[in-house]
Amino acid sequence: MYALKRLAAALLCTLPLAIAEAGELSYHYGDQDYSGKTLPAAVRIQLNELETKVNQQRQDIIDQYILDAWLREKAKAEGKTPEEVAAKVLEVAEPDEAALRKFYDQNWERIQKPYKEVKDELVGAVWAERQQEKMKEVLKQIATEKNYKVSLPEPEALVFEVKTENYPSKGSSNPSVTLVEFADFQCPHCKEGSEIADKVLEKYKDKMRIVYRHMPINPSGISRKLAAASICAEQQGKFWEYHDLAFKNQEKLDDNSALKLANELKLDEAKLKNCLDDPKTKEALEASEAEGRNLGVNGTPAFFINGKPFRPQLDMEKELIAAIESALNPSSTTSNTSPASSSTSTTPPATTGAGVGTCNSGTATTGTDANCKPE
Repeated sequence: MYALKRLAAALLCTLPLAIAEAGELSYHYGDQDYSGKTLPAAVRIQLNELETKVNQQRQDIIDQYILDAWLREKAKAEGKTPEEVAAKVLEVAEPDEAALRKFYDQNWERIQKPYKEVKDELVGAVWAERQQEKMKEVLKQIATEKNYKVSLPEPEALVFEVKTENYPSKGSSNPSVTLVEFADFQCPHCKEGSEIADKVLEKYKDKMRIVYRHMPINPSGISRKLAAASICAEQQGKFWEYHDLAFKNQEKLDDNSALKLANELKLDEAKLKNCLDDPKTKEALEASEAEGRNLGVNGTPAFFINGKPFRPQLDMEKELIAAIESALNPSSTTSNTSPASSSTSTTPPATTGAGVGTCNSGTATTGTDANCKPE
């Protein structure tokens, strides 16, 4: 077995490959047959994510088969062994100190250990990342030389009705693209996601609108107080000012912050008190949370673009712009036919852009995510 195959085994995703052929999902319960489209949104999103991962594994497996075949052909033509050819065409430089430091700095949020303690592991991670990029380059070369491409079954295009009316929004009054964000004021990833969304809004301010939805998952209780106070700030025309101030002071938020921020914005105290005491404020907050749960939101931030779930992976800004362009120009969206691999490694790549993580109800409760646990 080639050394290359052993390398690929370390790089490729190990999720179980689906055996069943693609087709419309259905199930039988009681005396009736049901279409998969009748399943709750949260379940459909989970199934869609699984289909996407399975497609990626299919791509990886076929890529590896084609790469091996190409290496054998090249080896035969050059009178060499496949291993010799692989060693040459897939050769990458050993990472130096600067490369290790760069990877460490870019991935600090996930590593959170002293550099000296993880240096040996970083060597393997950076080398694997370089090897993977080299494999992608070779696969692109194969695609050009051999007209190689893979056609995969398209996962269901999920589009949900996400309520936007009577929720705070900014941007175009007649948008082609609506970005809905479910967020928690104590979630650091929400703050980062909000900043990136605002930056992209500047680029598409005549075509895009951002709608904020409350999803206070942090169990400290502080997020819920802030969310309620921001609803009351909206009644006085200052939701976004409150929103920005809450995120600005995120690291200092405490039980008294909801009212402190309101005072800083000089909100009318009597109106604020009446709003906070009004059962409708609590009902509005709970309605937002309930819809979020029905849409499969179990972590924040959670985004929907024109009703389609949007989950950024490595670089939210680039991925958000791409998703907006796709929404603005649907006819230019390509089918699920890949000319060369875009596979991902089990070794996380360096986050060269602004990746956005997720605070979820589990980590918020247990504090296992250092960036999401409550004070």
